[in-house]
Amino acid sequence: MSKILIIEDEKNIRDTIMEILELNDYETAIAENGLIGIAKALQFKPDLIVCDVMMPEMDGFETLKNIRAINEISNTPFVFLTAKTETRDFREGMNSGADDFLNKPFNTQELLEVIQLRITKSNQAKELFVEEINNLKKEVEILQSSINKLSFNNSHVLRAPLLKILGLINYLIEDSEEKSKMDLNALAMLKESCLELSQATEEVEKLLNSIQDD
Repeated sequence: MSKILIIEDEKNIRDTIMEILELNDYETAIAENGLIGIAKALQFKPDLIVCDVMMPEMDGFETLKNIRAINEISNTPFVFLTAKTETRDFREGMNSGADDFLNKPFNTQELLEVIQLRITKSNQAKELFVEEINNLKKEVEILQSSINKLSFNNSHVLRAPLLKILGLINYLIEDSEEKSKMDLNALAMLKESCLELSQATEEVEKLLNSIQDD
């Protein structure tokens, strides 16, 4: 069951959204402003956040900015609710990292379609992340096998960075669904490091073969 956090200062709208979602098998949590919403997001760990733009205490844009800065919840899909239709508001929301917009008034079908679309895209991204990690781990295992075939005196300088890479990969594999954009960057760096290490291994192998031939 997917979990949705609703951040909305108007009680009638908040309760209506909650009722619609719960009738469609979503688990919900609610917050009446951005400050409470951030605290609820950390506690509830939602699969998606629906948030009003115009709110007291902290508006939707500032709420999103704060959520994107918190590693534990930074990747949570975020949908804005707004009574405004100005292009400026839409652009500001998308530039701040929102995934979608829903204009008030909206109907049940529009709400459910937007939420399902964003949750599906988020799940696909998580699956791709896990797949890339597993593929990278296989490549590293092949590389490790090649290094192990080298003589000890020459291979130990390659084993040390390889062990660090394996350690980082194992970290990324653990609870991979909770990983953030920072971890996606780490994955890219790992790929680059593996490539460099692979090239270094080939150079060492060529050097050893050259010495043996002589």
